[in-house]
Amino acid sequence: MNKSMLIGSVFGVTIAAAAAGLAGYTMLGKNGADSAVARQNCYEVAVETPRDPKDEKRIAGTVIGALVGGAVGKDVGDKGITTAAGAAVGAIAGNAAQKKLQENRTVKTTETRCDPAR
Repeated sequence: MNKSMLIGSVFGVTIAAAAAGLAGYTMLGKNGADSAVARQNCYEVAVETPRDPKDEKRIAGTVIGALVGGAVGKDVGDKGITTAAGAAVGAIAGNAAQKKLQENRTVKTTETRCDPAR
């Protein structure tokens, strides 16, 4: 084998290997890009979250309930005992009523949620 034939063979093998490597890289690059990027199904969802109460200890409901209960108790019977009992029952009822109102207050927002495509 002479020198020019040896150089030509090495050059030919190098070109063939480079072309095969480039073709393989291109094929893997296309398939790899599809599998690397996960497809997702995204959608909007309405979400209700409880609103933070302004009066956490429910003082307003307790005081208003006590005043109304005391006024009703005063009109019912013995002014001292029934007024105190009415105020106590009214305070408990007012506190419970405000608690229920605060639990029912919500804020409506929308969130974007995404699930992987199958």
